[in-house]
Amino acid sequence: EVDQAIAELEDIITAPPIYAWYWQVLNWGVLSWSLCLVCFGGSWRDSGLSLAFGLIGGVLSLAAGKFSGYTNIFEVSVSILAGLLSAAVAKWGCFGAISLSATVVLLPGLVMTTGVIELSSRHMVAGTVRIFYALLLAFIIAYGLLIGVEIFNKLAGNPLLDGVLLDLTQCQSLSKWSWFGTFPIGIINIAVLVNIHWRHWLSVTVVAGISYGIFWLFKFHLGLDDLAPVVASFVLGLVANTWAKITGQTAYMILLPGEMFLVPGSVGVRGFSSLLSKDGAQARSWFIRAASLTLLF
Repeated sequence: EVDQAIAELEDIITAPPIYAWYWQVLNWGVLSWSLCLVCFGGSWRDSGLSLAFGLIGGVLSLAAGKFSGYTNIFEVSVSILAGLLSAAVAKWGCFGAISLSATVVLLPGLVMTTGVIELSSRHMVAGTVRIFYALLLAFIIAYGLLIGVEIFNKLAGNPLLDGVLLDLTQCQSLSKWSWFGTFPIGIINIAVLVNIHWRHWLSVTVVAGISYGIFWLFKFHLGLDDLAPVVASFVLGLVANTWAKITGQTAYMILLPGEMFLVPGSVGVRGFSSLLSKDGAQARSWFIRAASLTLLF
Protein backbone atom coordinates (compact mmCIF):
# COMPACT_ATOMS: atom_id res chain seq x y z
CA GLU A 1 0.00 0.00 0.00
CA VAL A 2 2.87 2.37 0.77
CA ASP A 3 4.47 1.68 -2.62
CA GLN A 4 1.14 2.28 -4.33
CA ALA A 5 0.69 5.56 -2.47
CA ILE A 6 4.19 6.70 -3.46
CA ALA A 7 3.51 5.77 -7.08
CA GLU A 8 0.23 7.73 -7.08
CA LEU A 9 1.95 10.77 -5.56
CA GLU A 10 4.61 10.62 -8.28
CA ASP A 11 1.87 10.47 -10.90
CA ILE A 12 0.22 13.55 -9.37
CA ILE A 13 3.51 15.47 -9.22
CA THR A 14 4.47 14.66 -12.80
CA ALA A 15 0.99 15.14 -14.25
CA PRO A 16 0.65 18.00 -16.74
CA PRO A 17 -1.26 21.11 -15.60
CA ILE A 18 -5.01 21.15 -16.19
CA TYR A 19 -4.94 24.56 -17.85
CA ALA A 20 -2.89 25.47 -20.92
CA TRP A 21 -0.04 27.93 -20.66
CA TYR A 22 -2.01 30.82 -22.18
CA TRP A 23 -4.76 30.39 -19.56
CA GLN A 24 -2.12 30.49 -16.83
CA VAL A 25 -0.61 33.70 -18.19
CA LEU A 26 -4.06 35.29 -18.53
CA ASN A 27 -4.88 34.12 -15.01
CA TRP A 28 -1.95 36.11 -13.59
CA GLY A 29 -3.38 39.30 -15.06
CA VAL A 30 -7.02 38.71 -14.11
CA LEU A 31 -6.05 37.64 -10.58
CA SER A 32 -4.02 40.85 -10.17
CA TRP A 33 -7.03 42.84 -11.45
CA SER A 34 -9.56 41.26 -9.10
CA LEU A 35 -7.41 41.30 -5.95
CA CYS A 36 -6.41 44.91 -6.60
CA LEU A 37 -10.07 45.84 -6.14
CA VAL A 38 -10.99 43.47 -3.31
CA CYS A 39 -7.83 43.15 -1.20
CA PHE A 40 -5.77 46.29 -1.82
CA GLY A 41 -8.39 49.01 -2.18
CA GLY A 42 -7.51 49.96 -5.74
CA SER A 43 -9.61 51.92 -8.22
CA TRP A 44 -10.68 50.81 -11.69
CA ARG A 45 -7.61 52.54 -13.12
CA ASP A 46 -5.34 50.81 -10.59
CA SER A 47 -6.89 47.45 -11.43
CA GLY A 48 -6.41 47.99 -15.15
CA LEU A 49 -2.73 48.75 -14.65
CA SER A 50 -2.44 45.73 -12.34
CA LEU A 51 -3.96 43.57 -15.07
CA ALA A 52 -1.28 44.67 -17.55
CA PHE A 53 1.59 44.22 -15.10
CA GLY A 54 0.18 40.88 -13.95
CA LEU A 55 0.22 39.62 -17.54
CA ILE A 56 3.91 40.54 -17.71
CA GLY A 57 4.48 38.57 -14.51
CA GLY A 58 2.64 35.62 -16.05
CA VAL A 59 4.93 35.67 -19.09
CA LEU A 60 7.99 35.74 -16.84
CA SER A 61 6.52 32.84 -14.85
CA LEU A 62 6.21 30.88 -18.06
CA ALA A 63 9.85 31.70 -18.88
CA ALA A 64 10.92 30.53 -15.41
CA GLY A 65 9.25 27.18 -16.08
CA LYS A 66 11.08 26.81 -19.39
CA PHE A 67 14.56 28.02 -18.35
CA SER A 68 15.91 26.56 -15.11
CA GLY A 69 18.66 29.19 -14.85
CA TYR A 70 16.09 31.99 -14.67
CA THR A 71 14.11 30.30 -11.88
CA ASN A 72 16.59 31.45 -9.22
CA ILE A 73 16.06 35.13 -10.01
CA PHE A 74 12.40 34.94 -10.99
CA GLU A 75 10.88 36.46 -7.84
CA VAL A 76 13.36 39.33 -7.59
CA SER A 77 13.10 40.15 -11.30
CA VAL A 78 9.29 40.28 -11.17
CA SER A 79 9.45 42.47 -8.05
CA ILE A 80 11.96 44.89 -9.57
CA LEU A 81 9.97 45.18 -12.78
CA ALA A 82 6.71 45.64 -10.84
CA GLY A 83 8.32 48.38 -8.74
CA LEU A 84 9.72 50.13 -11.80
CA LEU A 85 6.47 50.03 -13.79
CA SER A 86 4.30 50.94 -10.80
CA ALA A 87 6.52 53.92 -10.04
CA ALA A 88 6.26 55.01 -13.67
CA VAL A 89 2.45 55.20 -13.42
CA ALA A 90 2.28 56.40 -9.79
CA LYS A 91 1.02 59.81 -10.96
CA TRP A 92 -2.15 58.18 -12.25
CA GLY A 93 -2.72 55.50 -9.62
CA CYS A 94 -1.92 54.13 -6.19
CA PHE A 95 1.58 52.66 -6.11
CA GLY A 96 0.89 50.31 -3.20
CA ALA A 97 -2.22 48.74 -4.72
CA ILE A 98 -0.67 48.37 -8.19
CA SER A 99 2.67 46.94 -7.09
CA LEU A 100 1.21 44.49 -4.56
CA SER A 101 -1.40 43.33 -7.07
CA ALA A 102 1.24 42.80 -9.75
CA THR A 103 3.20 40.54 -7.37
CA VAL A 104 0.18 38.97 -5.64
CA VAL A 105 0.94 35.45 -6.88
CA LEU A 106 4.33 35.62 -5.18
CA LEU A 107 3.05 36.80 -1.79
CA PRO A 108 4.01 34.27 0.93
CA GLY A 109 0.93 34.34 3.15
CA LEU A 110 -0.06 30.71 2.56
CA VAL A 111 3.52 29.47 3.02
CA MET A 112 3.86 31.28 6.35
CA THR A 113 0.49 30.03 7.57
CA THR A 114 1.41 26.46 6.62
CA GLY A 115 4.69 26.85 8.48
CA VAL A 116 2.91 27.93 11.66
CA ILE A 117 0.53 24.97 11.33
CA GLU A 118 3.55 22.67 11.00
CA LEU A 119 5.10 24.14 14.13
CA SER A 120 1.87 23.79 16.08
CA SER A 121 1.82 20.11 15.01
CA ARG A 122 5.41 19.78 16.37
CA HIS A 123 6.92 19.29 12.94
CA MET A 124 9.75 21.61 13.84
CA VAL A 125 12.01 21.17 10.81
CA ALA A 126 9.30 21.55 8.16
CA GLY A 127 7.65 24.45 10.00
CA THR A 128 10.90 26.35 10.54
CA VAL A 129 11.93 25.94 6.90
CA ARG A 130 8.56 27.17 5.62
CA ILE A 131 8.50 30.22 7.91
CA PHE A 132 12.08 31.14 7.04
CA TYR A 133 11.32 30.77 3.34
CA ALA A 134 8.20 32.93 3.68
CA LEU A 135 10.14 35.69 5.45
CA LEU A 136 12.91 35.50 2.87
CA LEU A 137 10.39 35.72 0.02
CA ALA A 138 8.67 38.70 1.67
CA PHE A 139 12.05 40.44 1.98
CA ILE A 140 12.91 39.68 -1.67
CA ILE A 141 9.62 41.15 -2.90
CA ALA A 142 9.90 44.26 -0.74
CA TYR A 143 13.55 44.80 -1.67
CA GLY A 144 12.80 44.22 -5.35
CA LEU A 145 10.01 46.80 -5.30
CA LEU A 146 12.34 49.28 -3.61
CA ILE A 147 15.06 48.68 -6.20
CA GLY A 148 12.53 49.20 -8.99
CA VAL A 149 11.47 52.52 -7.49
CA GLU A 150 15.09 53.61 -7.09
CA ILE A 151 15.81 52.74 -10.73
CA PHE A 152 12.85 54.83 -11.85
CA ASN A 153 13.88 57.73 -9.61
CA LYS A 154 17.35 57.68 -11.16
CA LEU A 155 15.93 57.55 -14.67
CA ALA A 156 13.44 60.34 -13.92
CA GLY A 157 16.15 62.50 -12.35
CA ASN A 158 14.18 63.30 -9.21
CA PRO A 159 12.63 61.19 -6.43
CA LEU A 160 8.96 61.01 -7.37
CA LEU A 161 8.27 58.45 -4.65
CA ASP A 162 9.61 58.61 -1.13
CA GLY A 163 8.78 57.38 2.38
CA VAL A 164 6.65 54.31 3.04
CA LEU A 165 5.81 53.06 -0.44
CA LEU A 166 3.13 50.46 0.27
CA ASP A 167 0.71 52.68 2.19
CA LEU A 168 -2.76 51.70 0.99
CA THR A 169 -4.59 54.39 2.95
CA GLN A 170 -4.02 56.85 0.10
CA CYS A 171 -5.72 54.63 -2.48
CA GLN A 172 -9.10 55.68 -3.88
CA SER A 173 -10.96 52.42 -3.35
CA LEU A 174 -14.33 51.58 -4.82
CA SER A 175 -17.48 50.99 -2.83
CA LYS A 176 -17.14 47.86 -0.72
CA TRP A 177 -20.36 46.52 -2.20
CA SER A 178 -18.65 46.28 -5.58
CA TRP A 179 -16.27 43.72 -4.10
CA PHE A 180 -19.04 41.09 -4.19
CA GLY A 181 -18.93 41.27 -7.98
CA THR A 182 -15.17 40.82 -8.27
CA PHE A 183 -14.77 38.36 -5.36
CA PRO A 184 -16.02 35.26 -7.29
CA ILE A 185 -13.65 36.11 -10.15
CA GLY A 186 -10.74 36.27 -7.72
CA ILE A 187 -11.68 32.92 -6.16
CA ILE A 188 -11.90 31.24 -9.56
CA ASN A 189 -8.52 32.74 -10.50
CA ILE A 190 -6.99 31.28 -7.35
CA ALA A 191 -8.57 27.92 -8.19
CA VAL A 192 -6.91 28.03 -11.61
CA LEU A 193 -3.63 29.06 -9.99
CA VAL A 194 -3.57 25.99 -7.71
CA ASN A 195 -4.79 23.69 -10.52
CA ILE A 196 -8.30 22.98 -9.23
CA HIS A 197 -10.54 21.50 -11.94
CA TRP A 198 -13.32 23.70 -13.32
CA ARG A 199 -15.94 21.19 -12.09
CA HIS A 200 -15.13 22.27 -8.51
CA TRP A 201 -15.29 26.03 -9.12
CA LEU A 202 -18.85 26.32 -7.81
CA SER A 203 -18.02 24.46 -4.59
CA VAL A 204 -14.91 26.55 -4.04
CA THR A 205 -16.74 29.83 -4.68
CA VAL A 206 -19.69 29.01 -2.38
CA VAL A 207 -17.48 27.91 0.53
CA ALA A 208 -15.13 30.87 0.17
CA GLY A 209 -18.10 33.23 -0.20
CA ILE A 210 -19.62 32.09 3.09
CA SER A 211 -16.30 32.62 4.86
CA TYR A 212 -15.78 36.03 3.28
CA GLY A 213 -19.32 37.07 4.18
CA ILE A 214 -18.54 36.34 7.83
CA PHE A 215 -15.29 38.29 7.54
CA TRP A 216 -17.18 41.22 5.98
CA LEU A 217 -19.80 41.19 8.74
CA PHE A 218 -17.33 41.22 11.63
CA LYS A 219 -14.84 43.66 10.10
CA PHE A 220 -16.97 46.29 8.35
CA HIS A 221 -20.29 46.15 10.21
CA LEU A 222 -19.40 45.07 13.74
CA GLY A 223 -15.96 46.77 13.75
CA LEU A 224 -14.25 43.69 15.23
CA ASP A 225 -11.06 43.80 13.16
CA ASP A 226 -9.07 41.35 15.29
CA LEU A 227 -11.92 38.86 15.61
CA ALA A 228 -12.95 38.90 11.94
CA PRO A 229 -10.19 36.58 10.59
CA VAL A 230 -10.61 34.23 13.58
CA VAL A 231 -14.32 33.66 13.01
CA ALA A 232 -13.95 33.63 9.21
CA SER A 233 -11.20 30.99 9.32
CA PHE A 234 -13.23 28.85 11.75
CA VAL A 235 -16.31 29.06 9.52
CA LEU A 236 -14.16 28.31 6.45
CA GLY A 237 -12.80 25.11 7.97
CA LEU A 238 -16.20 24.07 9.31
CA VAL A 239 -18.07 24.66 6.04
CA ALA A 240 -15.31 23.10 3.90
CA ASN A 241 -15.22 19.91 5.95
CA THR A 242 -19.02 19.70 6.08
CA TRP A 243 -19.19 20.20 2.32
CA ALA A 244 -16.55 17.49 1.85
CA LYS A 245 -18.57 15.05 3.97
CA ILE A 246 -21.72 15.71 1.94
CA THR A 247 -20.20 15.71 -1.55
CA GLY A 248 -17.25 13.37 -1.08
CA GLN A 249 -14.80 16.00 -2.36
CA THR A 250 -11.43 16.70 -0.75
CA ALA A 251 -11.81 19.22 2.06
CA TYR A 252 -8.43 20.90 1.55
CA MET A 253 -9.11 21.46 -2.14
CA ILE A 254 -12.36 23.25 -1.27
CA LEU A 255 -10.75 25.19 1.58
CA LEU A 256 -7.54 26.34 -0.12
CA PRO A 257 -8.77 29.29 -2.28
CA GLY A 258 -10.75 30.76 0.62
CA GLU A 259 -7.75 30.37 2.90
CA MET A 260 -5.49 32.14 0.42
CA PHE A 261 -7.94 35.06 0.46
CA LEU A 262 -7.71 35.38 4.23
CA VAL A 263 -4.00 34.82 4.95
CA PRO A 264 -1.83 37.95 5.39
CA GLY A 265 0.19 37.63 2.21
CA SER A 266 1.02 41.32 1.80
CA VAL A 267 1.51 42.18 5.48
CA GLY A 268 5.04 40.80 5.71
CA VAL A 269 6.04 42.52 2.47
CA ARG A 270 4.70 45.84 3.76
CA GLY A 271 6.62 45.30 7.00
CA PHE A 272 9.91 44.80 5.18
CA SER A 273 9.10 47.76 2.94
CA SER A 274 8.67 49.98 5.99
CA LEU A 275 11.88 48.59 7.46
CA LEU A 276 13.83 49.29 4.27
CA SER A 277 12.28 52.77 4.19
CA LYS A 278 13.65 53.32 7.72
CA ASP A 279 10.21 53.48 9.30
CA GLY A 280 10.91 51.19 12.24
CA ALA A 281 7.68 51.79 14.13
CA GLN A 282 5.54 51.05 11.09
CA ALA A 283 7.62 47.95 10.33
CA ARG A 284 7.13 46.60 13.85
CA SER A 285 3.39 47.10 13.66
CA TRP A 286 3.18 45.21 10.35
CA PHE A 287 5.30 42.31 11.64
CA ILE A 288 3.18 42.03 14.80
CA ARG A 289 0.02 42.04 12.69
CA ALA A 290 1.43 39.38 10.34
CA ALA A 291 2.39 37.14 13.25
CA SER A 292 -0.93 37.51 15.03
CA LEU A 293 -3.03 36.89 11.91
CA THR A 294 -0.96 33.87 10.93
CA LEU A 295 -1.31 32.31 14.38
CA LEU A 296 -5.09 32.53 14.06
CA PHE A 297 -5.09 29.88 11.36
